[in-house]
Amino acid sequence: MTVVIGSSATHHRLIELASATASTDAEVLIMGPSGVGKELYARLIHEQSARARYPLVPVNCGALPLELFENELFGHVGGAFTGARGHSTGLVAEAEHGTLFLDEIDAMHPSNQVKLLRLIQQKEYRPLGDARPRRADVRIIAATNANLLTEVQAGRFRADLFFRLRVLPLRVPSLKERREDIPTLFDHFLQKYSAEYGKAPVRFTARAREHLLAYDWPGNVRELENCARYVLCTYPGATVDVEQLPLLHELAEPVRDVSIPALAPLPEPVEEEPAPSFAHEPLKAAKKRLVSAFERAYIEEKLHEHGGNIAAAARASGKHRRAFFALMRRYGLTASPG
Repeated sequence: MTVVIGSSATHHRLIELASATASTDAEVLIMGPSGVGKELYARLIHEQSARARYPLVPVNCGALPLELFENELFGHVGGAFTGARGHSTGLVAEAEHGTLFLDEIDAMHPSNQVKLLRLIQQKEYRPLGDARPRRADVRIIAATNANLLTEVQAGRFRADLFFRLRVLPLRVPSLKERREDIPTLFDHFLQKYSAEYGKAPVRFTARAREHLLAYDWPGNVRELENCARYVLCTYPGATVDVEQLPLLHELAEPVRDVSIPALAPLPEPVEEEPAPSFAHEPLKAAKKRLVSAFERAYIEEKLHEHGGNIAAAARASGKHRRAFFALMRRYGLTASPG
């Protein structure tokens, strides 16, 4: 059974809203920044609903290539396309009588948004190569860390789909907006991973506790959880001070008289690569080679920065997700987390 930890008034209100939405089959749109646990709230809604006996099937729309959308969601029959020898059950069929959780819904291409809208409105879908539609008994819960209204105004997200999904909106605030939850969550993770890893509990100085509360937690609950895991693995049974906290200190409130050393040893110096040689190479060929090398390195770096999240990496690079994915395919890159 899913448990969402917290002690703030905001947390209790969110739990009340989630419980209220569980009593219906209406679409839910969960909004909030990355790392706040949107899937946890989706699971909580599902487990408290009449569909709890059936599966909740998560779909990461940010990792779903444009051309594979229909096959992944709706499946196919034998002979639907080259190589389709047998029948394949799609994710919608897997979620039958249960819940389909569409994470990163903002990353869905507009052409696929139309197909999703048809599924929601008509409660039916058509597997690739099948002549007849299939009925779908699924509840739709979607999640996004983007401002979908801004995406609609920019023409990147269909207005009709936005309002169809936003029947029951649920906004999960960032951790810095509900700081009262920080001690409760942190102590929960410390106890959980102390037992899981078999590590002695750690203690914290008053200064360290103050720093944890003052920090903005840009990675939200996910970052807080990883902080608890880090100190347990690195300083089991010890007393941890500010210097031992693996925080992005430039994002924390200043703490007086604290000198923050590097948390990890500096890497060994690396020899500089020699400047590229253009001997006997035409300008056009040299330019193409260098541009390709730059593009590949740039795409790899953006994917690494955003943990393999294609939609986030595309937004950071200023490119549409479809164009960004085309560059990934050109250079044989995958969305593996960095």
